[in-house]
Formats: sequence, C-alpha cells, structure tokens
Amino acid sequence: MSGELHVAVALDGYGWHRQAWRTTLRDDPDAPSVLSGDHWAALAVTAERGLLDFVSVDDALTPQPGRRAQISPGRLAGRGDAVLTAARIAAATEHIGVIPVATVTHTAPRRVAGAIATLDAVSAGRAGWQVRVSTSAHEAALFGGAAAEPGALFDDAMGFVDAARRCWDDADPPPPQGHPVIAALAHTTRIYEFAAAAADLVFITPSDDDELRAILAEVTALGDLLVYADVVVTFGGDTEFGSDAAILDGCVEEIVDLIVRWHDIGVHGVRLRPAVQHRDLPVIVDRVVPLLQRTGRFRSAYRNSETLRARLGLRRTADRNVAPL
Repeated sequence: MSGELHVAVALDGYGWHRQAWRTTLRDDPDAPSVLSGDHWAALAVTAERGLLDFVSVDDALTPQPGRRAQISPGRLAGRGDAVLTAARIAAATEHIGVIPVATVTHTAPRRVAGAIATLDAVSAGRAGWQVRVSTSAHEAALFGGAAAEPGALFDDAMGFVDAARRCWDDADPPPPQGHPVIAALAHTTRIYEFAAAAADLVFITPSDDDELRAILAEVTALGDLLVYADVVVTFGGDTEFGSDAAILDGCVEEIVDLIVRWHDIGVHGVRLRPAVQHRDLPVIVDRVVPLLQRTGRFRSAYRNSETLRARLGLRRTADRNVAPL
C-alpha cells in the first residue's frame, strides 16, 4: 500500500503476556499499580515520544481477561475502567490518540456516547472507541441475564453504535471530531461485516502473509475501512502464551521487515501489543520507530493540533459511505 504507514500500540495491564505482572514487579518492585493513573500516564508519554498514532486501552466486564468465570491466582486480577483511564492519559499527553475499549452489551448507549464525547473534549479531538460485545454467560449473569447468540450480539451492537452516533449528532456542543473514531477487533466474517457497517477502523489478527492477504480480500470487499494488523512483540524470549495475533520475538529488524512487508501487502498500519510493557514499549519507541522512519514511511513529527480523525485521514464527521481521505 502506498502512503503513510500508521503505527499504534495496544496497552493492557502490565502487558499482553499472562505473566507480565511477575516480570514487571521482579524488575521493579516499586512499579506503579495498574490501577494507578501514573502507570498509564507513563506508558502513554513513552508512546507519544515514539510519535505513534494512538494507544488503545483494553477492558472487559470481569477482573481478568478471558472467558472463565473463575479468578486464577496465577494471573493479574483487577483493572480500571478503560474510558476513565483514557481520560488520565489524555491529561498527560498532547498529541497521541487514545482509544479505550467500552463494552456495548449490558450497557446504555447514551452513557457510553457521553463518556466518549467527554474524552474527545478533554483530549481536544484525540479520542476513539473500540467497541466490544460480551459473549460469556458469567458476564451476562452479573446483570441478571443469559448469554445471547453472537450474531444477535453484533446486531445489537450495530444499533448501539447508531444510537451513539445520533447522540453525538444531537449534542450541544458536539464532540470536537464530530464523531470520535470507532474501531473494532475482528477475527471472523460476522465481525468484519459489523466493522464495515459501523466502524472507521478494524484491527485484524493474521498469522502470516497468506492469511493477511485472505483477510484483506474479505474486509476490503465489504467496504472502505482503515485496517491495522495486530502483532505481539516481545524482547524477552517469552513467547509461550496464547495470542490471537502473530508473535514476534527479539529481533527489531525482523519486526520492521514484517511491518513494511504487510504495509506493502495492503494494511494501513499495525497495532503492536507489547508482551511486557515496561520492557518492550521503550524498544518499540527507541529502536523500531527510528528504523521505520528511515524507510521514509513513518512520520518524523506530529502536526500541531491534529485530531485523531485527521491523522488517520478520516473526515471530521464519519460518513460510512465515503472512503477515507
């Protein structure tokens, strides 16, 4: 793909490895808690130093990631609300975009729309929203209900996003971007369809070049979307963990080669998932980004007062029937 290469980073807890908390606290016993604003602000400041498009902040309705109802004593438990965390990040940064996860199942559209609009205001137009549905029975039970069929959940999510957009259109005053950027993480055809109809940006999880080509063919046939490929990066040799995305270990040059190659194949950008954030994020910023800049595809500075929509080449108010600028 021609044009500017986009690079973002996904943040979750102490990192995407299930034992990232052990590594972090072993290296720095005084590391801030994942429930503290200082933890998230420091990560975002580092990411902004690398001129990244945005950070996304993961979230769920349960204390631990995954579909199990039981709390595992071997994993980190507890997380702050992603939208509130994003507001803390916005206050600590000036340029980088902020895209928190907000779950639409068991939630009121007006509440989410208002929270994301507020985030867009306090960040001066740098906000987005990664839409997530809740498919597990134990999460539904928290709200006195039963798990719904996934297809129905995405039908409901479509209506939820439409309702949120109407809230933004009817707001006085509206969010600075008109509509904050809407994103979705997609692994299957049904979610690709949801993203094409409701979102501006889709995160995909190919494992190799051939799978990337197949996913891109499917997604681009559905409509005009920005496409970021998710890639887990680790610089500590700890690759033994479950991931729905490709995992790259240790070699900065190989990571850069993959990013450039996948950009040539057709993605607009990549979203990197650091396995252990305090260790891997600085390597992304200080070693991966300079090599990408040498290719001439990645920015050397932010544009002043640039909104997230403008950075991504999207019109101020989303028109899902119009291609990105």
